[in-house]
Amino acid sequence: MKRIMNITTYPENLAQYHSREELRAYYRGFGLDGLEVVEAGEDTAGILGTEDVIGVHLRFFSCWYCLWTGDTQSLLEEFGSWEEVERQFGGTDREALLRAFRKNLEFARKYHPQYAVFHVSDVFLSEIMTRKFRYSDEEIIDAAAEIVNQVYAEDEGFELLFENLWWPGLTMTRPEITERLLKQIRYPRKGIMLDVGHLMHTNTALRTLDEAADYVREVVGRYQDRSIIRGLHFHQTLSGAYVEDWKKHPLELSGSYDEKSMALKDYFANLDSHRPFTGRTAEELISWLAPEYLVYELSEFDRTKHEALMREITGQKKN
Repeated sequence: MKRIMNITTYPENLAQYHSREELRAYYRGFGLDGLEVVEAGEDTAGILGTEDVIGVHLRFFSCWYCLWTGDTQSLLEEFGSWEEVERQFGGTDREALLRAFRKNLEFARKYHPQYAVFHVSDVFLSEIMTRKFRYSDEEIIDAAAEIVNQVYAEDEGFELLFENLWWPGLTMTRPEITERLLKQIRYPRKGIMLDVGHLMHTNTALRTLDEAADYVREVVGRYQDRSIIRGLHFHQTLSGAYVEDWKKHPLELSGSYDEKSMALKDYFANLDSHRPFTGRTAEELISWLAPEYLVYELSEFDRTKHEALMREITGQKKN
């Protein structure tokens, strides 16, 4: 099992490390094997090396299905104008989506990763709090498979792993949907990157980590073949009570797309805070799931705060 730390190419994130050697010493100091990288800018200082990158987290658009299917009414309802659609996707038709994903594939190829992660989900800003969705899992799964089959037409030398969220698409709560996705994907080396924290969000009744771990086992136990789960994004947020409270009185979103997104910033940070999942319960769950790739996925990139969280995860004390 490879133990991995997530990182982005945001300049502010990479600026926490002065050299490739310093970053390598940092993650190895916690007993980790390498990095999972998200493209969010250019690594002009050459901080990331191919020998450090084990995985790449591919690009993700939260709301894309209406563009792919030509649902103009829903598209403009979400983004407000064609100019905003162009700004978000780099174009105003389905080819813009394909161009964006193909460009991101070029980023992945630079690092020769062992795996790449692809989100399969779609949500409108107005649905994030209400959880009243207009599209079905089946619709999102089928459209995502169409995109993947056009972008990943041949084996790229890495495993292509699909990640669950709690919005329409791949949630992992329905094995028949997971099977429907994997059957349609023509890419030869495919599987699942199970996001443990995201799976918790599908059950707002959870209140303790023991309950959450039992729920993960119950959901994964629905699968006859658990070997499709190749990796874990391992973190936790017990936000069920918070979600249920907000569902009763959701925010009235208005203004531009950016203004509506900013209005949801605090809500989303509390909903999916990516806190460390530690202790015996966590270790027993990891052992039971037995992933090839274990990614400690945190949302904190300030180095001092990140180091404190990594010490919590690994049980290390500061010297």
